Amino acid sequence: MLKKIGIIILYISLVLLLGAGVYHLFMAIIYDPGLPALIKLALIGIIIALIVILIALIKERREDKKNERYDHREY
Repeated sequence: MLKKIGIIILYISLVLLLGAGVYHLFMAIIYDPGLPALIKLALIGIIIALIVILIALIKERREDKKNERYDHREY
């Protein structure tokens, strides 16, 4: 039980930390006056694409874990 609580707290903390980091990265890219608009759009697109891919991989892994059947035979 304590292990599950610890893992939940760890996940929440990591999500908050990553969220704050992504937010500050977006703000740094958007408000940098020396960066051309095309580069800003490309960087923001790359970041959003990486986030979407990461979410899709996490979702896929969770679904695979649910449907996974172990064969415990020893050879």
